[in-house]
Parts: sequence; structure tokens; C-alpha cells
Amino acid sequence: MRFNRGKRYTYYSSYSPSRHPRIRWDRIAIIGIVVAIVIGVIVWFNFSRIQLAFKGYSFSQQSEILALENNEVDEILSYDKLEHISQWLSQSQKVQYYDEYEKYLSLHKDMQVKEVISTIDNIFDNYVPKLTTLNYSNDQIWEVLKTAGVNEVKHLVDKQYTYAQIEPFMQVKGFVFEDIDQYMESYEENKNYNYAVLITTYPFIISENEVDQPYTIQNPDDVLTLVKKGFYLPANYEPSDLVNPDPDKVKVASDCDDPRLRKEAANALVEMFDAAKKEGYDLVVNSAYRSYADQKATYDDYFNKYDPVTAASLVAEPGGSEHQTGLGVDLTCQAVIDDKLNGIENSRFGYKPDYKWCVANSYKYGFILRYEEDKAGITGIANEPWHFRYVGKEAAKEIFNNGWTLEEYCLNKGVIPDIKKGQ
Repeated sequence: MRFNRGKRYTYYSSYSPSRHPRIRWDRIAIIGIVVAIVIGVIVWFNFSRIQLAFKGYSFSQQSEILALENNEVDEILSYDKLEHISQWLSQSQKVQYYDEYEKYLSLHKDMQVKEVISTIDNIFDNYVPKLTTLNYSNDQIWEVLKTAGVNEVKHLVDKQYTYAQIEPFMQVKGFVFEDIDQYMESYEENKNYNYAVLITTYPFIISENEVDQPYTIQNPDDVLTLVKKGFYLPANYEPSDLVNPDPDKVKVASDCDDPRLRKEAANALVEMFDAAKKEGYDLVVNSAYRSYADQKATYDDYFNKYDPVTAASLVAEPGGSEHQTGLGVDLTCQAVIDDKLNGIENSRFGYKPDYKWCVANSYKYGFILRYEEDKAGITGIANEPWHFRYVGKEAAKEIFNNGWTLEEYCLNKGVIPDIKKGQ
């Protein structure tokens, strides 16, 4: 037998490790479908939990929420995260008000949770539907709820006040719902929303009215801050920008204890003195800044010299003096000083041409004559022709043109200090 030695035979196997295996895409597809179905089922049954997690609720909070009925869970999911969800869940079953609870608490941070719940339940169960019939929008209702409680909302409903009626009063700083009827009455007299609110809430702005509640000013640096009996500066307040007016431009009396003013007022005084000098008038600073302690000493001295009624009309209470603001300045003129040097003791600034020039022109530089003789019932201070107050050029011009006191300007323009109760 002969063999073919030049030819070799091999065996092919599809399982040979030397070859790449075939990928069974059909099997992979089946596995993928199964995995997707499993994931889909998991997501389906946990979709609400996933949504809650994305909103930022903890796992325990999610579990508390998911114990509710489906429609209640959906209600919660329709809101942004409710920070106090556990408290709402533990104390109220009215899930539909949870968002209202949260909003109201954010507006009234000093309230207890139980009080918030009872307030909102009462308002939304009994009064919001009636406000809606008065054409209040949801946004308008929440504008009211920024400061209103149950009694105030009830009053609106009982009186049938529309939002259009109350909204102008609500814009005035110092508005309180308790006084809204009086605002309405006052507005009928003066036709000014600012005046109606402020004269009702703070009647002592007109000094003929008694101070039944004193307040401490929280923004004493404001150049329009109204300082008087009822509105007091803190005992420790001293302006941080007190400066001496330019001595080359502003003459200071030899017996002036402290000629400093706030920088803005000092610069304005330089302008005014310079303008007066160009017209032949020679003004002099007689007094300017006084600390609370200085004012108290002056106040005590007046009460030792005079009866209480007279003393109160001549000097401001400690904390109630404009001199402490660094914006008040007492003026005289060289003619008065010369008269006194010559033995003329009854010489007064209020009778000099220099005074008349100041009355006619000080507003151009941001100053007003503060205490006029015929306005003592408003200002609470008897005639002081020497006392001028810096309020800025814009306000000074309006006060001058209208013949107002600072009190009347504040009442008509709605200007009120930031205050807190107590002195």
C-alpha cells in the first residue's frame, strides 16, 4: 500500500479555542428584555418614593408620606419639598392644606406649628371661599396673609372689603389690619393713603396727641428719620461719620461745645454758609451734635428751672433730640454775637436779616427750619428760629414748597422710621 506523504489531514471543530466564539445576540436580547422588565416593575412600584427622594425627602419621610392614600401622596408630590412634613403629618389630616401651612409658617416664623394649623384650617375652611366671591385672587389672599390672622380675615369678610379697597393702605409702612376701619374714615378726610395710615397708627406724630406707645428707632442713620417724642434714638447711638465743618468756610461760636455734623450735612452747611457770605450774610454755628448723655443733662436742667409743661415744650426728651442724629444745627450770626459783646442782651437771631435769608434759602442746601412758632402743636417744640435740620435737597424743597413741617412731610409721603416697641 502506498501513502501520500505530502498531504496532511486536520479536523475542524467549531469549539476550537483558537477561534472567536459566535455572539448569541438573541439570548442577550432576551436577557436585556427581562432585566428591563424587572427594572420597570421596580420603578413602577417605587415611582412615588423615587419622586419624593428627588424632592429631597429622607427615607423615613418618604415612608411616612407613602403611608397616605394615593391621592394624598399625589397632593404632596405637587408641591416643592415641605420642610415640616413630619409635623404636618403628625398633627393634621388635611393634606390639602400642607402647602398653606408651610407658606404661612414661613411668613410668621414666631408662631407654633399647632397655631399655624388651627389658623390656616379656620381661614381656608371658613373665609377663603368668601374672599374668592369678593374676587380676591390667590396671590392677593397671600398678600393679606403676610400680616393677617383669623380675626383680620374675618373682618374683611364681615365688612365686605375688596382687595382694591385695602391694597393702597397695605402699601404704607406701618399698616396694621386692626386699624383698617379708621384708615377708611381718615382717608375720607384727607384723601391721602399715607396720611390715613400713619396718623391712625402713630397719632403722636402730631404732638398734640398723646404718646401711648413709645418706639425705638432702628435705622437712625437715615437722613429722613423722624426723631421726636414717641420715636426715640437708642441711648448708645452716635453717628459714625461725624466731622467738623470746614473751619475756613464755617464760623463756629466760641461757646459751641461740639460743632460736628454728619459728613453729608457738614458739606451741605459749607455750601449754605458760602452762599450766604456771597450775599452779605455772616452765619455762625452755635450748636450741633449732642450725645444722649448731653441731651439728658440739658433736659434735667430745664426741668429743674421750669414747670413740667413749660420744660417739655422747650427741650426734647433724651433720645428724642435731633442733635443726636448729627443732622440738627443751631445757627446764629455775627451780628448777634457783636450785639452781645456791646451789651445788647436781647439781640436774637430770629430778628436778623441773616435769619430771613436762611428761612428763604436753606432748602436749596438740604436744610429746613425745624420748629416754627405756629407749628408747635405739630412738632411739640416751641418756636426755635435758630434750629435747622438737614433732610437732603429733594425733601427740603418739597417741605419748603408745601409749607410743611417734617412731621407733615412724613405723614403725606409715608416716611416712617424702622422701629420696635419700647424705649
